[in-house]
Amino acid sequence: MTLREVAQMAGVSPASVSRYLNGGPLSQGKRAAIRAVIEQTGFYPNQAAHTLRTGKLKQIGVIVPRIHSETVSQVTAGIEEVLAEEGYLPVLGSTDLNPERETRYLELLSAFHVSGVIHMARAVSDDLREFYRNYSTPLVITGQNLPGFHCVFHDDYHAMKELAGRLIARGRRKICYIGVDEDDIAVGQERLRGAQDALYAAGHNAEEMPVAVADFTWESGYKRMKEMLESFPDTDGVLCATDTIAQGAMIALREFGRAVPGDVSVAGVGDDWADLISVPRLTVARLDQVRCGRMAASILLRLLAHPDAAPAQIMLGYTIIDRESV
Repeated sequence: MTLREVAQMAGVSPASVSRYLNGGPLSQGKRAAIRAVIEQTGFYPNQAAHTLRTGKLKQIGVIVPRIHSETVSQVTAGIEEVLAEEGYLPVLGSTDLNPERETRYLELLSAFHVSGVIHMARAVSDDLREFYRNYSTPLVITGQNLPGFHCVFHDDYHAMKELAGRLIARGRRKICYIGVDEDDIAVGQERLRGAQDALYAAGHNAEEMPVAVADFTWESGYKRMKEMLESFPDTDGVLCATDTIAQGAMIALREFGRAVPGDVSVAGVGDDWADLISVPRLTVARLDQVRCGRMAASILLRLLAHPDAAPAQIMLGYTIIDRESV
């Protein structure tokens, strides 16, 4: 099969097939016709010829903070879904929360001439922000709101504020917070700010709310909760930056003989499978991570077609899932 033969079978011009294969603008009707022919015939473009012609591989680098994460798997699933439709191959790199690996992977992907990069950013230092500004490969950032860059992020502030409101409405007054390092603006700062503002709005002194810093594991949530209970045994509410941290906190509460939700209400942000089978099931603010991945991939594909496009900054909402832990 040749590109011209695909065009004849689809009833379109060879230029249309070329735009389809290269992620260019095309009507939905032509796109569907070309896709049908490709699926029917098994046509696959000559990638070597494409690389020689454009200087770019039809690959998209995807840099993630950790490989063993429900959030990462959901975001990458959304990315892969969109890229597959346009014939792009995602190339995954995990930094394991190492900032030096982030810039190293960004450099390597650019050196190997990938078409673009999607970076699931955890913390964005001034140095990394400057690196972004000088980066020549098309780039989309997820998880952080960075003015001046293409990014997709969540309404972390209101998600946690509404969760905190659930605990306050339940009559909880001795609420503690288990968060993450504040170098992560979205998870570390915005979610904590949401919890504090909910307390202020309810007439409580948010400055008196005990705050502990965990990492993104249930083990860390467990340890921080044990420490919190030793210092504040009358705790009757626990807000966690992530649902994974909250799962660890509930284990510690059970070991201390504190019933959830009888004695203590617990909530977190996320929606892992464990939240559905824990006892009790966890109340969460669900973030649509799959949609985040889809949006990031779509923005990147548009950026490849229109390199001078103004930065797209998309904030996604959330859904409160009320379960038994509150």
